Amino acid sequence: MKFKKSVFSFLVILSALISPKYSLAEEKIEVVPLIQTSKGLSGESFNYLKGEPELRLLRVKIPVGLKTPIHKHPSPMLIHVTRGKLKHVRGRVINTFRAGDVFVESNNGGEHYVKSIGKKPAILHVGVISVVGVPTTINK
Repeated sequence: MKFKKSVFSFLVILSALISPKYSLAEEKIEVVPLIQTSKGLSGESFNYLKGEPELRLLRVKIPVGLKTPIHKHPSPMLIHVTRGKLKHVRGRVINTFRAGDVFVESNNGGEHYVKSIGKKPAILHVGVISVVGVPTTINK
């Protein structure tokens, strides 16, 4: 009986050693383009400012029902909505964005506001391509 038990144990260990296992070497880096454009949400091209370059990455949380003041951006922005639902209003043009959506705000796009309209606060990650000393937002 001891012999059968030890053979069984040996076979279990051997199968564990030779069976395919999860390996980091089998993992691959995945790159998924989310957006590529030369125009902002308004349809206007953006331009880069002259001066000492500065990149910014902001996490913006907008509570449900809250809206921003009417504003514009002096630098182009890349926005990724990571949670919630957002209404973007520029004049008569209204866009709605949900978690996972990405858009570009041109610095030639004009005044607008955004409002969190989901069931959870909207969370945005905003990349700003600016220069030192230039504000991210200019309120009306």
